[in-house]
Amino acid sequence: MTESEVIDPQAIERLKEWGGEKLAGQMVRLFLKNSGTRMDQIRNGIAEADVEEAERGAHSLKSSAANIGGEHLRTLATQIEAAALTEDVDRMRELEPELEAAYASVMEALETLEKEMPDES
Repeated sequence: MTESEVIDPQAIERLKEWGGEKLAGQMVRLFLKNSGTRMDQIRNGIAEADVEEAERGAHSLKSSAANIGGEHLRTLATQIEAAALTEDVDRMRELEPELEAAYASVMEALETLEKEMPDES
């Protein structure tokens, strides 16, 4: 997948329209900094069959991924959230490998994108 297939460039452009390069950069950096915590919540929730923990992590990741245009990641987080809400731990476990792959792709694309953005200062 190319960077533009992993991250919807229109989402980044919308952020730039709303708040300029600064807002777009902040959103990308926030995702890079905080999304690992959400993934840990999902991983731990699945490993421990703690559907509430997995649901919280998936809900937050879904919103964050939508903000930066990670549509496939958002879709998978939505599916995990739905499985958690119905206490379908088996479904969450089925989705986890694809979520991990999508997350890795988004992180790689955003790290590349961040290098092209102006510094925060």
